[in-house]
Amino acid sequence: MTHAHHGKPQTLLSVIIPAYNVEHFITASLESALSQPRADEIELIVIDDGSTDHTLERILDVQRSGRARNMRVIHQENRGVSAARNRAIAEATSPYIGFLDSDDVWSADFTAKIMPLLDADTADIIEFNVGIIDSDGKVIDKVTLIDPSTTGHRACDLDALLDFARVYQVFPVARVYKRELWDGVEFPTGRVYEDAAAIPRVYARATSLFRLADDLYFYRRRAGSITTKATPYTVMSLATCAEETMERCNGSALDPFWLAIFHKVFSYACYQAARVDTRAFAESMRTIEATAAHYRDFAAPRNDTPKELRFHRKIVIERRWFQAKRVIKRALGRELRPPVAARTHSSGNVGGRSHASVNND
Repeated sequence: MTHAHHGKPQTLLSVIIPAYNVEHFITASLESALSQPRADEIELIVIDDGSTDHTLERILDVQRSGRARNMRVIHQENRGVSAARNRAIAEATSPYIGFLDSDDVWSADFTAKIMPLLDADTADIIEFNVGIIDSDGKVIDKVTLIDPSTTGHRACDLDALLDFARVYQVFPVARVYKRELWDGVEFPTGRVYEDAAAIPRVYARATSLFRLADDLYFYRRRAGSITTKATPYTVMSLATCAEETMERCNGSALDPFWLAIFHKVFSYACYQAARVDTRAFAESMRTIEATAAHYRDFAAPRNDTPKELRFHRKIVIERRWFQAKRVIKRALGRELRPPVAARTHSSGNVGGRSHASVNND
């Protein structure tokens, strides 16, 4: 399915790669895409989001190597991972898009498994499983989104959407999407857990899925990444997402899906609130209480969702459990410590990742 396009074959898959201060990992990430058997049919759009280390130099080294025929490098001042992804999506020219975070890698057989499905126009979204690697690239865990008994074609109907909401693994990287599903959908800027806002909207537009149980993507877990630290800002980001999801309930056939997503996102906001530092706890609870109050008004006239959100006791129990675990970890000297150069910067893009569903406390 390569079309003649100004004398050059058109790419089948555009890959969105936001990069911020990942000088140690970006080369491996890009190589994992460029070494694929059908790399010439992939367009890589790399957005350097104002890196202050040697990330841009590493990217340009790869680009100069001659293998990266369809690689575009865009350098912008630091605006966070959402803005970087949005810009790359807007620039994408292929019929399908995928995401590769700049410290992660694809499996060697990624295109062998994915491209034939794209050739055949198999589905709106191709889903697959994700392995977890450490800083040295060693596989240490996995995230199972796809049960092996559920592989193959599936209509993206309400049942499928409710299954998506139940599993609630919203990282963009675990799927390949028809480009047009993203028309008008953006990752919200100035927030973390931006995936939780964008990915359910894309699923709500899809009509067909194809599920693979293979681990085709490897997510790098490293100390100091956003998934290890809860703050009032993470709680606020999730609460905002929960409120937006509530607003999508407008009496349509998709209401059960949006309600299910709301309850998941709100529950995750509570999970984060239970984990903030003591001095930030009151502020985080005010955010939770405000969303619960809006929900009360929203739920009052409805009969498809509980009238009240019960969360106080859950947060208290979670908080005790989390604090006890932290004390034990500290006693055993097992706390994850970020590398000397802390990986945070102003706009909330912490090392370019904020997967709402990888919980490692």
